[in-house]
Amino acid sequence: MSSNRKTTLLGLFCIALFAISISASGQVRIDLPPRSEPPRSEPPPRQDRFRVPEPNLPGTPEEISWWQSLRETGNAVLSSRGDKKTSKKFLELLHDGQNKAYAPPVADRKPVVLSKALPRYSEEGRRRQISGEITMNVELLPDGSIGVVKLMNSLGAGLDEKAVEAARQTVFLPAVKDRKFVSFWLYVVMRFNVY
Repeated sequence: MSSNRKTTLLGLFCIALFAISISASGQVRIDLPPRSEPPRSEPPPRQDRFRVPEPNLPGTPEEISWWQSLRETGNAVLSSRGDKKTSKKFLELLHDGQNKAYAPPVADRKPVVLSKALPRYSEEGRRRQISGEITMNVELLPDGSIGVVKLMNSLGAGLDEKAVEAARQTVFLPAVKDRKFVSFWLYVVMRFNVY
């Protein structure tokens, strides 16, 4: 190797070492003062979106009273995981409000599912040890009942019927649009697992 080339390589090496030492010693720690802006309001806890909401629109005293009763009973259904007596009382309150033409005193919102039933195995499905999922679109009607159930796939062996039967036991607060209960299509997956 020629001496000029050695000198050039040595020079580049020295420059690289110098650059590294400068960048390493050039680091500075900066401590920022705490934020002086007011704290942001926290969004409601995730579970509150799955409860019957408080009234947030004006209504008659009768509507507000009805909604408070419906809310308390609906949230009791949620807490009890679908207790039959509480679920029946919730549906009676829902029908009572509709018979009296009460307008829900809440803004537009999706339905609130309060209780879902797990599908039971059919004897044939258990015997054949079938595992899998059944997906369906379920129509939630304004009166709190289940309308059309459309199966998107099938497992057979009586499991499809068991999935539809479980879907029909869903207890929910119907969707609200323009202060009226409306129909809503809900995508549902029922799982069957053999252990």
